[in-house]
Amino acid sequence: MVSLRWTPSSPTLAPKPISRTFSQKRNLSFLVIGLFVLSFLLLSLNPNVQQNSLEHLDRLKEWSSDKAQSLAEGWSDDTMIGGTLKGWLADADANEHPKEKKECRGWNHTLSEDNDPPNCLKARQYRQTMRVLDREDKAEHDHWYFTLIHNRETLRNISMCFLPVSDPDWRLCHEKPLILSGWWYTAEVITGATTGEVIWQSSITKQLKMLGYSFIAVGPYLNWVEVAEMMPDVYHLIWNSDLDTVTCITDPRCIAKAHYVPPEDGEDLSVGVPDEERGVIPIWALGIVDYWGARPREMSNNKYWWGLTEDGPWSYHPLGQEWIATPWPLPGGHYHLPYSIEDYCLKMPIKSHEERENAALILAKRSSYFHYPHVSPPEFWTNLSQVPDFELLSTVEVEEGKPLPEGLVTMGKQSRENYTELVGSVKALVGMGAPPISPSIYTSLCQATPVVIPHFQEKYRMDGWWLYSSGYELKENCRHVSWSQHGPAIALGEPWVYKYYAHNYTDLETAVRKAMSTSIERYIPEDMKLTYTLSQLSKYLQRDLKLMFQDVRDNNAGKIPRLKKGARERCYELNRCKKPLEAGRIPNIPPVFPSKD
Repeated sequence: MVSLRWTPSSPTLAPKPISRTFSQKRNLSFLVIGLFVLSFLLLSLNPNVQQNSLEHLDRLKEWSSDKAQSLAEGWSDDTMIGGTLKGWLADADANEHPKEKKECRGWNHTLSEDNDPPNCLKARQYRQTMRVLDREDKAEHDHWYFTLIHNRETLRNISMCFLPVSDPDWRLCHEKPLILSGWWYTAEVITGATTGEVIWQSSITKQLKMLGYSFIAVGPYLNWVEVAEMMPDVYHLIWNSDLDTVTCITDPRCIAKAHYVPPEDGEDLSVGVPDEERGVIPIWALGIVDYWGARPREMSNNKYWWGLTEDGPWSYHPLGQEWIATPWPLPGGHYHLPYSIEDYCLKMPIKSHEERENAALILAKRSSYFHYPHVSPPEFWTNLSQVPDFELLSTVEVEEGKPLPEGLVTMGKQSRENYTELVGSVKALVGMGAPPISPSIYTSLCQATPVVIPHFQEKYRMDGWWLYSSGYELKENCRHVSWSQHGPAIALGEPWVYKYYAHNYTDLETAVRKAMSTSIERYIPEDMKLTYTLSQLSKYLQRDLKLMFQDVRDNNAGKIPRLKKGARERCYELNRCKKPLEAGRIPNIPPVFPSKD
């Protein structure tokens, strides 16, 4: 049996004190309607104006959409797209003065907590929020330094949701308006990082705000566990990585006592744990946000990472893939939580084909990518850089011991704004094999720049999971790789995306030439448009997770499903799972005051 003893493996983070604040603006709907009414009047009043304006109407619509998104980022949390929040109000006409629910009437947040009405939910929520805020203010706990300002501001804002409705600072909110995220990439939204995961989360957190929800970033592991314990009545759900989730659900001091079950054929770690030390976090509240999803063994490296011994579907959340949200419409039960690129890419004007540089830009972040065994050999890129007809550009970060192919030069790492502008100034974006399923593909298409993508085997599959396959491993002395760098992009086909076989130079150069000679219109996939992404997120947030959990249990003979055999042990063997909570630790739950009745 593999020992569950943990050894530290987390990197030390250099300080990077960056924070963002979010303004609040209202009357978005009236502004957007006004813009379109104004455009209509301009077109109809004067024939000359009409003639000169028709060709610019689409640009006006794009500008209006972008402006709407920009303002929507500042929507206050008491406004919700597609409906009205009721929060703590008793049922009443919209024109009536807000009424407090019966169980909260007479509540006064300025008095001591033992005076709170015992059945007033928002009184408990207020106290729980203020305790976590006090903890953030003191900053004595283990935390990610760059999240403090954001968290403090968010907690102060949502505390107003729980005030008496007679208070001038009271605001209307969802009953549980907060997402707790222990996922690193949600936190990185605050720093403005540009990885694929952060671009996804950046869009999702903006949409959360538009729908009236807020988030706090409360990693690392022990931090989010404690916050979840401290404010059980406030959070709507918890977001985490696969690793943190597996750590918690297999630790009897983290997961709620009623929800702990050992993995298949795994050691029962709850034996001997006193009741007062047992965890309190419900398993159904633990949601996983993951860029890749729970990929089956046959087309991933999960035999190595998770110790999978069988092909076919599986989940690192025992309740099923429905608890895993991804940016892609993956097979199985994964929840498709797409990101919108409209708000960002529409800000950039489109250059005509004639205005663009006669150049192609290589899609690659690091020089080590060119040394991967499954991508095109370095000499392909050397040869391509020497083609006299066009220039080959790159923004690669050169790593020690991993030189660029001879002939390639780099402009170095770019900001997101500069990179987007660069992509829109060339005639093609050329994938070299890594990173897989990069969002840069969609940035390029939105800038009307064709894309070139490799496939790694001459006969490749595009069905089911193979569309999203990625990675590399050796199996019985045979190379086993993903089928392509970006299956969903290849599926779009020409004229947007051109493909080449990674081990055929002629194929590569031909694809680049075809892409560079083609002029395309701006392209945004339907599932990356704001209307669709908002609808998906709204449905996701409206799910009754507790009821879903009960259905899963009922369909499993009344028992909570167990984690896949060997997954926990492999996670600890590789030092990927976090240190289990210490013996003697008592959960940091809110105090309970006896009723005065």
